[in-house]
Amino acid sequence: MNSIVIVGGGIAGLQAAQILQRKGLDFILIEKSMSLGGRVQSEEFQGYILDHGFQVLQTAYPEVQRSLQLSKWDLSYFQSGAYVLNEGKFKPFLNPLKSPLLFLKNLNAAGATIFDFLRLAWIWLKTQGSISPINSDPETTSELISRYRFSEKFQRNFLRPFFSGIFLDDQLGPPASLFFYYMKQFLEGRAALPKQGMGAIALDLASGIPKDKIRTGVSVTEIKGKSLQLNNGDTLHFDHLLVATDPKQACELLKIDFPPQAHFGSKTFYFSMDKKLETLLPLIHLMPLYSSPLLHFSCLSQVNSALAPEGKHLISATSLQMDLTDKEVAQELARVLGLSPNDFIFLKSFSIPHSLFKVGFFTEVCQKAAEENIMLVGDYTLFPSLQAALSSGRNAAEKILQDL
Repeated sequence: MNSIVIVGGGIAGLQAAQILQRKGLDFILIEKSMSLGGRVQSEEFQGYILDHGFQVLQTAYPEVQRSLQLSKWDLSYFQSGAYVLNEGKFKPFLNPLKSPLLFLKNLNAAGATIFDFLRLAWIWLKTQGSISPINSDPETTSELISRYRFSEKFQRNFLRPFFSGIFLDDQLGPPASLFFYYMKQFLEGRAALPKQGMGAIALDLASGIPKDKIRTGVSVTEIKGKSLQLNNGDTLHFDHLLVATDPKQACELLKIDFPPQAHFGSKTFYFSMDKKLETLLPLIHLMPLYSSPLLHFSCLSQVNSALAPEGKHLISATSLQMDLTDKEVAQELARVLGLSPNDFIFLKSFSIPHSLFKVGFFTEVCQKAAEENIMLVGDYTLFPSLQAALSSGRNAAEKILQDL
């Protein structure tokens, strides 16, 4: 008998496994695909390193600081802020805490008024100390931004595009508490890219787990009491079960309907370029909401040159429109940058229908799992983030340790 079985080899499952491994406990981790990492994976393609969707490592997350060995990954960093499209030109709007001189130099980049800056200062004061990502306040991020009466131009150029990119929701429906939590992370931390892409996180977590404790290419067909039926005909018995799949698979295993509209999807396109963009700072480029099919784009090789072959540049562009084509994206990039669509050589795209999961949609599956003494592990059990994925994995592993 394997005393502990972990179903799912994403970040949360790997986090639980490596903690249990350090404590010398017997377990087995099974993953239905042939690769580990779940939504956090990278691949090499024609000499480029492509993440499965646009992702960054937010270094200020407490669990990132606690669990990950950041010094191993040769991190490169985005500058704190963004390029905003204002009056037909991209202008840098920078974090005053990190780049005060450049911030003052480009004070009007996002079309912000003095009252916008005063309201931002008030938000910064509210983020001092501990911030809970989820509370009982029903206010949405969109309602919060409207209540603070930021100017329409600043909302359109920066606030709403920036947080639409974080939430993958152009309606900004997630809780206002998450707005404050993420604002604190971006104001105080740094957005980074590992030299070998975001998949390095999963590979690093997996490196401490013996290969004989990981089985890939195997899926669970049914949970029966204290046993699992696998698609290859095998049966696994357990004392403790951690279901670290995405919530759709968790619902299927627990025989619960997956909540409709419980997720946000995105599509990320990668292009090669021979020339550098005229904008030179390592910043994300925000697109005004509803006037462009794109949320944002970045020259990733300006942040981390290892992601592209020497002399080439890697562009990523992300959209909420799942039916968008690479030709349409190249045309849009060319339009806003004053270039030709032929300057952008399409590499590959990643459509991820379940990029992020909505807060508060999974109460039923969590209750059903608790009734059956099954631990659900994943960011959807807390809030969408790498912080929550790592934290949920740690919480599950530590609960097992307490029960032994």
